[in-house]
Amino acid sequence: MEAIKHDLSSVIKGLDALQKSQLPYAAKRALFETGPYLRKFHAREMASVFRDPVPFTLRSVRYKVDPDDLRLTLSISNDGTLGQTPTEYLAPVFRRMGATRGQAVTTRFTKRLIRGGKISPGSFLVPNPRAKLANTRKGRISKGQYGQILSALGVNEYAKGGGKKSDRYFAIDSTSSSSLQPGIYRAKDETISRLFSVLDAPPSVPRTYDWTESTIDEAVDQIEARIAKYLR
Repeated sequence: MEAIKHDLSSVIKGLDALQKSQLPYAAKRALFETGPYLRKFHAREMASVFRDPVPFTLRSVRYKVDPDDLRLTLSISNDGTLGQTPTEYLAPVFRRMGATRGQAVTTRFTKRLIRGGKISPGSFLVPNPRAKLANTRKGRISKGQYGQILSALGVNEYAKGGGKKSDRYFAIDSTSSSSLQPGIYRAKDETISRLFSVLDAPPSVPRTYDWTESTIDEAVDQIEARIAKYLR
């Protein structure tokens, strides 16, 4: 993540001697106020850009103020498990110069199925919430169904059960000779649905979130306005 620097020439211009002496204090107050403001700002922006973002995403922005160097650092959290931190799973959707799409990360769900030998290493899963037997919530496959799949396929003994005998889940790997396309399936009575497709290359996602530019624009406006407030 690139560093953002901003000089205070526009603020300093026109200040009298007393105001200039108060500038360090005013700048410190402005930075300590702008940090939490930007956390809330990005939470609002993410809620408007992403479809039904989870609280883990909305609370992912971190800030740190160095009062001696008058520096405000904004970042995305590294909290979480390997491969599932906000920094990692949000990186593909943050805008970058010259890139319109990013490479999706491998989810914990996919890693469990790989470790359990249900799909081949290097595979990627793409959910199909429109599948006939998909249990969805707000347009996504529900967490409960993820748990049922893991339990039914024997890769998570702590997950909920996979349902009745007439309702089962099974995996078709890309190495299989089955007539079915590679994927994770649910079969119920006479109906079979592919809930996840198995790909041998990572899917791409659009880079929709303008993290850098929106941070710069909002931070500059907020810091300058707050400094001016303390110099009145």
